Amino acid sequence: MKAWLIIMIVGMALLTSACSSTFMLGKDGRGYFYGSNSHAIYEMLCTSGDLEKVLAATHLSEEMKGTIYKYNCSAERSGDKVKQIYASMTVKERKDIKIAFKKNGYEINHLLC
Repeated sequence: MKAWLIIMIVGMALLTSACSSTFMLGKDGRGYFYGSNSHAIYEMLCTSGDLEKVLAATHLSEEMKGTIYKYNCSAERSGDKVKQIYASMTVKERKDIKIAFKKNGYEINHLLC
């Protein structure tokens, strides 16, 4: 009986602990999920010019860089599109963009999912 209770608790914990479809960025004491539609992340990445610097520091294709910039910083801004792009990236590309963010003064979350 005790074993079933433990299994049930672990199962519920796994079901309720959802992982983000992207990652969390932090800089200057502020943190946001990459792909958020908030105006604050727009200012942090776009108004500051940081996203251009981050993308320049990656090895992503020019097409991918343009698409990432478009859906983060243009009039066509879309958090859902940013999340879709991130989900479509290879593990190597995801690592590349996270390293570029770190090189440009950002902290990245370290979730294991």
